[in-house]
Amino acid sequence: MELAWVDAQISLDSVEPVAVTSSTQAGMEAVPVLDCLPADKVSSHVSVFINEPRLSDFKQVLTRAGISAEFSGGVLVCNDVVAVKKNESGRIGLEGALGKEYYRVRELLYQQYAIV
Repeated sequence: MELAWVDAQISLDSVEPVAVTSSTQAGMEAVPVLDCLPADKVSSHVSVFINEPRLSDFKQVLTRAGISAEFSGGVLVCNDVVAVKKNESGRIGLEGALGKEYYRVRELLYQQYAIV
C-alpha cells in the first residue's frame, strides 16, 4: 500500500458551449480541475503511526535482531542502554543515550508501524 499527500485546490474551468437539453443549462459547462498549490502555500503534514505493537511482541523482534531485551518493572530494557515503555495514554516511548543502539531500537520500533 502506498499513500501520498496531494496539495491542491479545485477550480471550475469552462469548456466549449453545450447544447441545451433537459439536464444542462444553455451556455458553458463548468468542469472541475485540480490545480497544484505553489510550494510556499503547502503546509507540513504530521506523521500518523498506524498499529499498536505490544511490548511483548516487540521483545521478540529485538531478540531476532540480536538485541538483548528483558522486562524490568513493565519497562523493556534493551542491551542495558535503551528503555522502551508505554505511558498512561498507551503511547510507546524510548529513553536512553543517543547512539548506535538507540537508533537501531528506534528503527526496529518504527518498522512495527505503518507510518503515513
